[in-house]
Amino acid sequence: LISVSGTRYVVDQEKGSDSNSGLNPSHAFKTIQHCVDQLITSDPGSECQIRAARYHEVLDINGIRGTTDKPIVIRGYEDEEAILDGTVPLQPSEWTLDSKTGICSAEIEDEIFALFLDDDLLTAARWPNSLWSDKTIFDNHYWGHCSQDSEPGNITDDGTADLASSGIDATGAMAILNIGSFNTYVRPVLYHKPGTNSFTYNHDMSNVHWKPKENQYYLEASLALLDNPGEWFFDKDTMMLYIIPTSGECPDPALTTLRGRTTEYGAIVTNCTGLTISDMTFFAANVHAHSIDRVESHVDDILLNSIQFKFPSHSKRMLGIKDFPLITKLFAKANMGHGEIVIGKLSVVNCTFVGGDGVPLEYEGEDFYIHNNLFAYNDWTCQAGEGGGTTSGAGKKETISRNTFWYNGNSAGIRPGNEATIEYNHMAGQCWGEIQNDGAAIQVQNAPQTGIQISHNWIHDTPKMAIRFDTPSDTGGGANMGHNGYQGYNVVWNTDGMMVKGDNHTVVNNIALDRDDGGCTLCVIYRLRHDPVIENNYTIVYNNGATEANGGVNVDEGGYWPVAGITDNNFSGQDVKTHMVDPDNLDFRPVEGGAFTEGDEIIGPYQIGLSSMEYWIPGRMFYKTSTPIPPNEATVASTRDAVMFLGGYMSDQHDFYFGIDKSLVESATFDDEAYQYSLASVEGNVFELPPLHKHTQYFWRVDVQRGVHIYKGDVWTFTTAN
Repeated sequence: LISVSGTRYVVDQEKGSDSNSGLNPSHAFKTIQHCVDQLITSDPGSECQIRAARYHEVLDINGIRGTTDKPIVIRGYEDEEAILDGTVPLQPSEWTLDSKTGICSAEIEDEIFALFLDDDLLTAARWPNSLWSDKTIFDNHYWGHCSQDSEPGNITDDGTADLASSGIDATGAMAILNIGSFNTYVRPVLYHKPGTNSFTYNHDMSNVHWKPKENQYYLEASLALLDNPGEWFFDKDTMMLYIIPTSGECPDPALTTLRGRTTEYGAIVTNCTGLTISDMTFFAANVHAHSIDRVESHVDDILLNSIQFKFPSHSKRMLGIKDFPLITKLFAKANMGHGEIVIGKLSVVNCTFVGGDGVPLEYEGEDFYIHNNLFAYNDWTCQAGEGGGTTSGAGKKETISRNTFWYNGNSAGIRPGNEATIEYNHMAGQCWGEIQNDGAAIQVQNAPQTGIQISHNWIHDTPKMAIRFDTPSDTGGGANMGHNGYQGYNVVWNTDGMMVKGDNHTVVNNIALDRDDGGCTLCVIYRLRHDPVIENNYTIVYNNGATEANGGVNVDEGGYWPVAGITDNNFSGQDVKTHMVDPDNLDFRPVEGGAFTEGDEIIGPYQIGLSSMEYWIPGRMFYKTSTPIPPNEATVASTRDAVMFLGGYMSDQHDFYFGIDKSLVESATFDDEAYQYSLASVEGNVFELPPLHKHTQYFWRVDVQRGVHIYKGDVWTFTTAN
């Protein structure tokens, strides 16, 4: 189809042919690559629209020239799911079942490094046992721990997991070694004698932050470790695949539900401008977009929009390869020599990154835009090199906004570049299983602190710090400190607190609650251990509420320094939660007449009562409403005045339904009694409640209107207390 904005091509793996014109569904191309090749000579605004199928291709996208107003687009066809698939079906002619071990074995044709059954990841054979399916692979209770006798190159298990009693021979297995605080390495086991607690490896890494009492490890990718339903092993020398199915039955060779990963990148993008890839699924595949040094091959104005990345990266440890997994990398910076640097802009919007064995997203460029994405259950080995993070940037002026980070493994969630804006993100469970040491949900080193804006984020339920402006333990007389960062209007709870080192920062209107060990939840450092430099002389600390606030440990005299900086109108105390409406149910509004409202300005990031119909809620927006406040099935006071919610993505209006009969609320339309009223999205997300009765269960629903579409909301419930 030809239009004034370019040409639309259609790809159909089942019915198409690359000898067709590709100009309509009945004359579609067969392969995406052939379609992409046509885009090189097509006008801006042209598209490849891909019909539903699994496409096992590695796309070479080079030389495309769209514009900002008329990008060239590679996308799914209408509402169909086009899958760029890094796997192939495994259908051996015959399986052999060992009735004693439950192991199924068969010879296969393809060299694979990840295995899937029914599109879910199976776990590489490992010790101690844990599984992807129940997410125990993120928990260091399922790792081995090092004794004080361990030395670089020789790990001695402390007996907690008890390598000796396992009876395994770990020689030749791959050892995942968290032996460098926030750095984790992979090395083959050189020698292990069954019945002993020690093994050797080649310690060829440098500058390891070695602390035996904190070091931990697990073993993987050996047939000797295969003993748990849900595990698998592949022998690349014999091409034999071994699996212990949870069903107890070997896979059916007639089906294509058992799949092995054979490729890494689904799309490699170079020498392109004005390109959008959207509305597709990348299964066991990811994207590498990059400029090339000293070559006129740059990427700029690239958008990844509404892509589901399912298991985007995976290591090749099963093949005996210790290298980092090839992750989604978007690098728009090239050194052309003679001082010339070419920098581009890339964007990732409304995508999901789930189940990657590595950092989900690494980027470099300027004005990078990461918005409304989900990053969930990624990185259970944390082999990133030099720290890394769930998102790791080396760019400038990136915006990381409205994303949800959900129970990822790395010790750092967001590790930004320079002059970043980090706002309206919902971060839960970062490194919840403590498979790395050190870290923070938002980890900011010295240089990136200058000009950074961190605001309106919720961070909770992590053993790591929530937000951290870091400095080394030796500040070099102050030369190694960060300056001029902003932490404002954030809410953190059940974390290791907010940490502010350096000087000339601004820390305002934050709430920092509940730390398991009773330690500091708002920590504005006065002096760091024995370093002589006084920090935060000119840091502004206003309008913050905390369970415990101080300036760090006074190592010379004992106790704690007071909060450093220029302070005013802050509150800290174990009763801090009584000064908010219902913080345990995510309502952090100040109680009128409480300590948060006694000063000239309100403490914390929210307004009193119904004085504002906008209650900001961070995180990824869906097409329908989410994040109800109070949460579903909560118990609340009968004096509750309103409900709040996270609105629909790109919504125009929200419609409120309420009542005591679930079925009536669920089926209600505008003409029914359960319908209350509507608000335009720009008017807010707070619906005032009618008077409530005690000990009564209520139900509510909020629908989204977006253009002519209505996205019906879930029915939520709360119960009033006596």
